[in-house]
Amino acid sequence: MKLNLGFLRAPKSVWVFWLLLVTFIIVMVTFSVLFSAIPWAITFLEVGRVIGPIPILEYYIPILFVLSIFLVSFLMSKKLNKHGSIRGLILALILYLMISSSATFSFSLAFMPQVSQAGRKIDTFVRENGKISFGHYVENVTAFLNNNLGQSYNRPEASFMINRIICSTIIDPHVMRIWGVSSADLILYQEWGSCGEAAILIEELLHGAGYETRLAHFKNIDHEWAEVKHNETWWMVDPWYIGKLVEVQSLKGIKPAFQNTSGVEVQYRNGTVVDVSLEHGY
Repeated sequence: MKLNLGFLRAPKSVWVFWLLLVTFIIVMVTFSVLFSAIPWAITFLEVGRVIGPIPILEYYIPILFVLSIFLVSFLMSKKLNKHGSIRGLILALILYLMISSSATFSFSLAFMPQVSQAGRKIDTFVRENGKISFGHYVENVTAFLNNNLGQSYNRPEASFMINRIICSTIIDPHVMRIWGVSSADLILYQEWGSCGEAAILIEELLHGAGYETRLAHFKNIDHEWAEVKHNETWWMVDPWYIGKLVEVQSLKGIKPAFQNTSGVEVQYRNGTVVDVSLEHGY
């Protein structure tokens, strides 16, 4: 049986086209992975603030962004290369990469300083309240949480929790560190959160005042909260669900649903995860 190798005799221009097309696809995939999701998420959030929480926009905004930039690139390439052909398409792809890169970078420049500004509220709060008694400080932390973060559990506003998109990517946490932005800053900027967002913000406020803190969650129940150490005792601070200030040993008896859980894990500030089920009465 003879192999048909006629495709090897294709014109050089065709080979160049396919080589550039494959290169473009590789570059675009790399671009999507390495270039942060921050612009997409923040654009979705800002649009959502104007027209309301419509989760499907999360998918349409990137698609419209890509299509509109490619259309602009294609029209520009036709203007610059009136002869058309493969060179025109190549030029369009190059223009697309340049424009989309510039637009993405511009989004970061436009919005990340606003995230930083939102985060300065935390510094101001700690500076103004850090020297009061432990009990009063926790009271003020609760008031700060309620005044600055809307509850999104089982509400359409849950789609505004962009921190979960950004913090789950590979590159974005590094981008946030470059900007000097923390997860708590981002949560404060988005203004909505569930138990996990509340826990991160509370833990940041307590840690900022010099207390030893950690984030806790059930092993088999979807719930998170912040814990703080005071007078050698760990306390749960979860005003939206468990309680404003509850000693960890009391957890099992607070709600019937807590009696059958398989235990509790905590994550310390250095990233260490520890099983603390015994401390919580399990």
